[in-house]
Amino acid sequence: MAMKHWEILGLILVSALVVFNSLQVISVSAALGEKAFPFLGGSSGSSSQSSFKVKSGGDVVQNVIAAMIPSGTPEYGSELSVSFDDPINSLNTLAKLDRQIPVSQLSADEKARFINITTRISCEFCCGAPAVTDQNGRDLCGCSHAQSFRGLAKYLVKNHPKEYSDEQVLVQLTKWKALYYPKNMVEKGVAAVENGLELTPAVLNDPNLLKKLKSGDTSKVGDANLPTMVGGC
Repeated sequence: MAMKHWEILGLILVSALVVFNSLQVISVSAALGEKAFPFLGGSSGSSSQSSFKVKSGGDVVQNVIAAMIPSGTPEYGSELSVSFDDPINSLNTLAKLDRQIPVSQLSADEKARFINITTRISCEFCCGAPAVTDQNGRDLCGCSHAQSFRGLAKYLVKNHPKEYSDEQVLVQLTKWKALYYPKNMVEKGVAAVENGLELTPAVLNDPNLLKKLKSGDTSKVGDANLPTMVGGC
């Protein structure tokens, strides 16, 4: 579905906003400066959230931005010294957790949860791996984005097992993903809403979402289509 000029403008504005707040997370013009601030999302790090609720009516792009682009400090932010308002330093902090908490330190239940979460998200916009881990919990991508997803997933299932369900952990990872790739993620969000889809982690993390929507077949949106194993034993 072709995007309207005002929708494209909205995506450019949100990209400029995150650049301004994240010390150039992505390389785009900062010329918009403070003009982008009205588009800052108000999404918090609530552990009860299991999807992104989009307001109906009005400007769909701004509504999606407000729902998807987080700001402030998540509930786990103070203990980890991370903030949605400082994505670059937070990215580095979360990536370090991946190295500090090896998979071998997870209990059987924690490892199963970790695998269930991390096989359902990828850093598709910069890497070609289908997910950040395979079905055995082994790394499929070594970039800092993937490390941050794995690090936060490990931390939450290990230290906050009752506060966050697997779906709620995946929401938190998707929030960070929206900060890392604002233009791409908002584009997916707008396309999903315009096709009547709820913004769940499964929908937003479907790497083939736009292709499926363009084909008119939404029945398989959210299917991971991941291999059972990558590489030999």
